[in-house]
Amino acid sequence: MSTNTVKHQILLVAALCTSVIWSSAHAQDNRVDELVVAPTKAHDVEQIEIQIGDDVFIADLLWEKAPKTAAAIVSILPYEGVTYHQFWSGQGLQVHDETLKKMSRDHGLWPNSDFPDYSENPWIYGAPGEVGFYVVGYGLFLTYGKARFFGPPEGVEPTYIFAKIHENLERFEELGREIGRRGQKKISMRAHKP
Repeated sequence: MSTNTVKHQILLVAALCTSVIWSSAHAQDNRVDELVVAPTKAHDVEQIEIQIGDDVFIADLLWEKAPKTAAAIVSILPYEGVTYHQFWSGQGLQVHDETLKKMSRDHGLWPNSDFPDYSENPWIYGAPGEVGFYVVGYGLFLTYGKARFFGPPEGVEPTYIFAKIHENLERFEELGREIGRRGQKKISMRAHKP
């Protein structure tokens, strides 16, 4: 196999797996030295898949309500972490780690004198299926029932609601209760491609 053929096959795989597209002007003679990188825009992702254990839930990103938070979340996809039940906030799950902390700082989500940012859909109560980012604690909150976002020592603190799960909420509630009884589970998030 020639070196050009190997390069062609490698770049073809890369083009299928990422957003790399080679110039068709040179595809006929197997020249692949000109590449065009098609950047992925944050708004190209309208939905995310949230997998907890073996269960997958589709959430709509709320770009019009929390644009900065949605963009920050999309920037870390695919994401993997560990979720466990909320301690103080009620019927929900939470995820906290260094990736979320860094994301918060990189995208200007850390609370400042203007906190909360009212352009980011801040709420102190959560409804079933809502997915939020808890700015003060650098955490994801996934609500399966009733919740009031609370954490010591601050007390009630707003959470930026950036996504909403609309389907399979009964299973989501069962899973939340199961995690509350049995402990943490692996969570992953990725862009959903319908």
